[in-house]
Amino acid sequence: MLSSLPMRRFYTTFEAAHVLGVSLPTVVNWITARRLKAHRTPGGHRRIAREELAAFMLRHGIPLPPDLADAVDARRKALVVGEPGAALDAAIRQLESAGITAQAARPGFAAGASAARSAPDVIVLVDPPADGGDTLSSLRADPALAPVPVLAAAREEHVTRLRACGCSLVLASPIGDGQLAAATLEVLEVVAAAPRRRS
Repeated sequence: MLSSLPMRRFYTTFEAAHVLGVSLPTVVNWITARRLKAHRTPGGHRRIAREELAAFMLRHGIPLPPDLADAVDARRKALVVGEPGAALDAAIRQLESAGITAQAARPGFAAGASAARSAPDVIVLVDPPADGGDTLSSLRADPALAPVPVLAAAREEHVTRLRACGCSLVLASPIGDGQLAAATLEVLEVVAAAPRRRS
């Protein structure tokens, strides 16, 4: 059983596969694709920090075993990208009220750097240009960030093009009360269900 594994700071790939309920090659493939972070020991063996394993499980809707329950904040994380102002503030308030941890970032290179540091579960673009600008292109070009779903709250005339450029979901402004949070939770549910379909 999962509870038979002692509490530890790091897991081997074999132990991680046991906790995740998948095969060892699947864990190795996730690490190679940079979906699951791991480091190598001086002897060349992969090790996965318990916090990273727990965060990965939360991102993908996999139930945490008791010994990982305290390893990470259970709240989902959103990186909200937009110019400072009322629209950005309103988006953050709406997400926070739905129990999602929201962090603001400016568009462009700064957004990609913030995403790499914070490892968000979803990225929300507030009033982006029609093609998503440098923010969307840089996110989609980074192998570590490409799997992270991107949701946009945009002008109605930009909706079709943003979808074509790689946004998972685009809401046309003005956004009603609770609509952004509901859409974000919907996207997160789709992402959470995906690993179970593949496994």
